[in-house]
Amino acid sequence: MTDRVSLRFGSENVHISFDQVTLQAGNATHGVTLNFSSRATWLAPEPASETTPMLLTGTAWVDRDGPGRLGGLQPQVVQLRGYDASEKFVLDLSDDQLIALERGRGDDGVTFRLDLQGTLLHPPDGMHPVTDEQVTVRVPGTRWMELVEQAGSEVAVLIRVPSPLRDPSLPPADGNSAGSLTLATTRLAQARAELRDHRWEQSVGTCRKVLEILARTVKVPDADEVFNTPRRRRTQEQQWAAMYHTLKDMTHPAHHDTPHTSQFNWSRPDAEAILAATAGLLLRYNA
Repeated sequence: MTDRVSLRFGSENVHISFDQVTLQAGNATHGVTLNFSSRATWLAPEPASETTPMLLTGTAWVDRDGPGRLGGLQPQVVQLRGYDASEKFVLDLSDDQLIALERGRGDDGVTFRLDLQGTLLHPPDGMHPVTDEQVTVRVPGTRWMELVEQAGSEVAVLIRVPSPLRDPSLPPADGNSAGSLTLATTRLAQARAELRDHRWEQSVGTCRKVLEILARTVKVPDADEVFNTPRRRRTQEQQWAAMYHTLKDMTHPAHHDTPHTSQFNWSRPDAEAILAATAGLLLRYNA
């Protein structure tokens, strides 16, 4: 893989060739390194000590069904030479972004579009110091799979639930009893924050509130109807409702204090599983 672009400074150019792409796994944020070489046409290959600095900045987009912005590239001061010299750009991607790229890449890998800007810090006399260009950097599917596998368990599972700022089809949420998708997604975000703060029981209890709100936003078959129907005779909607009622029963002990519920000890895996299941049901019923 080699993708090239020339930054034009009047009659002279800086030739840039992108080569290998690597990935450094991190904690919730990962670094995609775009290795490249640069060469200035107005500098002689010899002596090798002849250099001039150029500030190189840029923004990365993903080229898939129209460009989608990923973020800014870490700025680099490149020492231009008269021969090809190795440099690198680093693009920080969150878990969410990495998973979204993997989910939508198809069989052809990932194509990054880079909007580059080069600024000569000590331009020769008469040379305009700033120029812009675009370049695409393609990562083949097999190579991208290798990079994602390197991230391994460092990448979390993402369930994206659309969260409207306002639900015009339902009465305004009063913060307690209103049934609205807006309130449900707000509670879901609260449960995620409680999970992040190691408040396992509170997170599960908040998921219970999400499930209660969900039943007021959509029609879920009654529990008696579902569980009085033999499993092999249930409709698809009844099977989904069985999952809903089972999860609601599971979250009950975290939401109500009784002698029985005090025996429950909630752990991080418990809270993570319930949060994921709640988010999945909320997404499914409001799709």
